[in-house]
Amino acid sequence: MAWIFALNAECGGRETHARDLARHFDGWPARVFGDSGGGWWCGVAPEGLSTNGAHTPEEAAAMTAAGRRLYWLLRTAPPVYRYALAGIETDEFRTYDELMAEREDLTVFPGLVVSEDIWAATGQRAEFSDFAPGYRWIPYRGETHTRG
Repeated sequence: MAWIFALNAECGGRETHARDLARHFDGWPARVFGDSGGGWWCGVAPEGLSTNGAHTPEEAAAMTAAGRRLYWLLRTAPPVYRYALAGIETDEFRTYDELMAEREDLTVFPGLVVSEDIWAATGQRAEFSDFAPGYRWIPYRGETHTRG
């Protein structure tokens, strides 16, 4: 099984929003896909990274650098997504309903970007800080290597 590093953003029920977001990442490998809850996603997976996870400090550093670039681009993206997360195996990490059901546990996702509406609906947790107009996030800490 491959362990792909990507930034994945859920764009609600409109495929056109996911396509608009994919266009924003012009030059990056992006795909648009739907989930079982009716949400549309834009996934951006940089090329040249390990597909087996971050087993060395060098792999973790390369993934961290890619993650920082992706978040930097996301800051200027059109406001068509509801939430996003960069990391290993983040595609469909939670449907919208699943995310909203985890209100108390959202802080376990460093790098999670949520719309102001989601932030307000989940208790306006102080762990979230400003990300871009209309969005808050738990700052991205980067990837760490795992042994194995």
